[in-house]
Amino acid sequence: MTTNNAVKAPSTVARRLLFMALTLAAPAILLMGALVAMQYGEGERRFSTQLVAMTRALSLATDRQIGQGQSVLQGLAVSPALAEGDMTTFEKQAREAVAGREGWIVLMTLDRQLINTRIAPGAPTPYAPVTPSSWREMTTGKSNVSNLIPRHGADPIIGVNVPVLVRGKVLVLAYMQHPENFHALMTAQGFPDTWTASIVDRNAALVARSRDQEKMLGKHASPDMQNAMARANEGVIHSRTLDGVKTLSAFSRSPTYGWTFIVGVPRDELNRVVVSSLGPALGSAALLIALGVVAAIGFARPISRDVRGLVAEAEALAAGAPLDPAPSHLQEIAEVRGSLRAAADILRARDAEARQAAERQQLMINELNHRVKNTLVVVQSLARHSLRPVSDKGGGENGLAQFNDRIHALASAHDLLTRRSWEGADLGEILAEALEPYISQVTLEGPPLPLPPNAAVALAMIFHELATNASKYGALSTQAGRVAVTWSHEARTRLVLTWRESGGPPVAPPRRSGFGSRLIAASLKGELAGSSRFDYAPGGLTCVLTILAPPRGA
Repeated sequence: MTTNNAVKAPSTVARRLLFMALTLAAPAILLMGALVAMQYGEGERRFSTQLVAMTRALSLATDRQIGQGQSVLQGLAVSPALAEGDMTTFEKQAREAVAGREGWIVLMTLDRQLINTRIAPGAPTPYAPVTPSSWREMTTGKSNVSNLIPRHGADPIIGVNVPVLVRGKVLVLAYMQHPENFHALMTAQGFPDTWTASIVDRNAALVARSRDQEKMLGKHASPDMQNAMARANEGVIHSRTLDGVKTLSAFSRSPTYGWTFIVGVPRDELNRVVVSSLGPALGSAALLIALGVVAAIGFARPISRDVRGLVAEAEALAAGAPLDPAPSHLQEIAEVRGSLRAAADILRARDAEARQAAERQQLMINELNHRVKNTLVVVQSLARHSLRPVSDKGGGENGLAQFNDRIHALASAHDLLTRRSWEGADLGEILAEALEPYISQVTLEGPPLPLPPNAAVALAMIFHELATNASKYGALSTQAGRVAVTWSHEARTRLVLTWRESGGPPVAPPRRSGFGSRLIAASLKGELAGSSRFDYAPGGLTCVLTILAPPRGA
């Protein structure tokens, strides 16, 4: 009887161990389900990151398109013919500037157009009054980009505007374009046909769309997208297109001119891509589960043998024989699995760091390209106006020297900003760098004031021109002459800089306005949103510059 019980017990235990081995697959199945869910979430996050990167790329491409118009306007804004009101000569220059381009130039007042290069020379310009609010927006003292401009009986247009001063009167110089130019940008990005990319203006009106451009032009973004855009400048949401397609959509707003760029992928397509990417993982998971069951069964057999050994040990214990317990290896398996999990976490972190580094590098390259293009436009303007023919006043070798001095001043400002990683520079540092050749005759006084890069370069060029003029005709032309530069805040929103000369030869108002004066006026209007006042007192020139103060902590 005892023998039979001893034989049956191991058999029963073996069956139970086999059942336990099979139940070990259940946690593995649950774990795989959790891993699949995590993988799906990770796939959607990867798509989100890709979509945001695409909106940024679309923003950069649009910046370049708008930058072409801004470059044309910057060159025309400093035209002597425009400053002197010679509209015939200036219209010829404007037509030459846009020859071969898709856009056209318009010079306008509040109530009419003076020049429109889209119509034939000499033909009457169209009546196109501007609302007072739009006029105020276009004459804020810097270049700006309009919203989509609807036109009765014609396609809407978009304008890049810059205020100019013509014989003491503020006019608006604009580079106009059709929305089709921006639609071509999206086509060049190579978006899949099923995806929807859009550009909307500050009023959420569609400027361009990768699909159904003519049908959707001027319509407003969907309400859920408008709500998301109102809450943040960038993000990813589940949305619906104006066609009713459910999408995962990313959006990014340009901090420069307020347009928003949207790229959406249909959620059905996203699900297919993510699920298909899980196919190998699911197959591997099934194989691993099958192997786990086989391994569990394999473990059950030695455990069964160990249990039968326990019966023998019990009999040996009863007989007083020594015991020899069987070892277990489950702890080592758990340790191996823990090590693999830790290694996977490390590899995932390294991959994320590599992707972020690549994105940062691409953004830096794009920013460098943008800054180089802007610098080349400035150099081109300096060369065109400094290196005039010998017959012109200031041309020839003297013009070359002026050009070299201005390039040196521009390079010095760039060198200072480079040392500050292009995060801006203090006003005192900018002035000390620009006035370094005359520093023994110059005093600087004012509070610490950080400036953004564009404002720093503009002020460096302005004070270079003031110092050059003083070295030729003013206080810096003699050893006894002195220049005092002071600056302070006025009403928290304006910054007042004063250039005061003393001890030099008597001065008088100039008979004509040179390029230096136009450069100062253009810099104040374009980048600094300011104004200037010159007092040519016999005892020395006093120049007062009033500009928009940079934000505190900028």
